[in-house]
Amino acid sequence: MSEPSVTRTVVVTDPSGVHARTAVAIAEAVRRGQSRVTLVKNGRPVAGTDVLQILTMVAGQGETVTIEAEGPDAEMVVAGLEPLFAGRFGDNA
Repeated sequence: MSEPSVTRTVVVTDPSGVHARTAVAIAEAVRRGQSRVTLVKNGRPVAGTDVLQILTMVAGQGETVTIEAEGPDAEMVVAGLEPLFAGRFGDNA
């Protein structure tokens, strides 16, 4: 039996793009879940648990990132990541 998988494309809406604080929040959210998460920008995949890899995507405002999650809580993990790409976390809430 295969594990559930979810793929969703999000738009980075934060004027600062995906910056260090956002990358840390994304990696922490992924680590809390049980699913494997890959982020893809311009065809280049990076591990959703790796802050440095997330930063190397250089995802600026208006750019799209595809979230690919596979595992028992894939839908929940992806739903938790979407607001982070919109800059809705911490002091930007």
